[in-house]
Amino acid sequence: MDHFLVFGRHPRLSLAEFSSTRPHAYVRALAGAGAVVRDADWDGASLMQALGGCVKVGDVHLEMPHTDLDADVITDLLRSKLRGGRVIFGLSVLGGTPAARTRLEKLALGVKRACSMTGASARWVTSKQNASLSPAAVAKLHLTTDGYDIVLLVHGETVSIGLTTDVQDADAWSLRDYGRPIRDDENGMLPPKLARIMVNLARVTDGGTMCDPFCGSGTVLMEAALATHASTIIGSDIEERQVASTQENLAWCVGKRIFRKDDMKRFDLITSDVRTLTKHLKPNCVDSVVTEGSLGPLLSGHETLPTLQKNVEGITTLWRDTFAALHPLVRKGGRMVCVWPAFKTSHGMARIDLTDDPGLEGWRMADGDPLLYHRPGQRVMRRIVILDRSA
Repeated sequence: MDHFLVFGRHPRLSLAEFSSTRPHAYVRALAGAGAVVRDADWDGASLMQALGGCVKVGDVHLEMPHTDLDADVITDLLRSKLRGGRVIFGLSVLGGTPAARTRLEKLALGVKRACSMTGASARWVTSKQNASLSPAAVAKLHLTTDGYDIVLLVHGETVSIGLTTDVQDADAWSLRDYGRPIRDDENGMLPPKLARIMVNLARVTDGGTMCDPFCGSGTVLMEAALATHASTIIGSDIEERQVASTQENLAWCVGKRIFRKDDMKRFDLITSDVRTLTKHLKPNCVDSVVTEGSLGPLLSGHETLPTLQKNVEGITTLWRDTFAALHPLVRKGGRMVCVWPAFKTSHGMARIDLTDDPGLEGWRMADGDPLLYHRPGQRVMRRIVILDRSA
């Protein structure tokens, strides 16, 4: 059986995360913000626990030319998997042309009518914005167990017809984001979902050591503790108050039973400038680095290009120093996942890019171009960079 994934707001980044965690899976087709995959060791529930960028997963039950799909085909599929007397369903369409999506979305009404004609009570549920249902709505309505979340993935002339089996736990993510005692909105706190994606891109080894040299309030450390079996998770920051914030947030996780009290033994917190980390850590002791680093000063949106370029120069210098400081600490073959920001104001755009910089000596760009994380209206764009220590 084939399976499918539905990605969040950044499909390219989310696909890279999935491929990093499931390197032996075969991505058969892409369909808008979704993908059809073949994976011999598929475990949808575990995937949803592991991934930050995926909002739904499920099983593909049928495939055919999308022009041949009609309401009767979908209705017959639902009848073959009866889950009670009442049929409650949602229907989402990913990929395809606008005309194809419009036609396929209209099949939901045909499914409701076909069910009613057989005497079954049918309810078609939709989201306010569009026909696709959010993971929260699927969970609230129990559509993975008591109903059906139908996902149609159009790729080329083919449509894959799937039923959702697992969805992202929106409440758990929200708790770790907004429920924590210490948040740093003023400095642009790293979203937990993005932190999880970065941790997964780093391929943290079981029993290994991961480090965040700009740990802030501990978002990366929290997600690493949940998503990996690293034996040591190092968090360092130049500001003592940030290290104290991390400690408080980690203790809160234990209090909320997000992770166990024994997990606290995995953390090693250090107050240090990244340039002097070698005074605290032994050579070649780190297997992977996951960090955001500086995003520069807050922007009003009207900064001139010379001002933006000055910000770029300052952050570029910090990254050169960071690469030099971390090089002796990270073992050969170790991986770093970090953020090189880009800035956009009414006067233009500037970005950090050390791709061909001499300061990158000993590190190699991996897995192609940086992956963009950006929301409409934001002045700072995060470019996710994957580097391998090459020498």
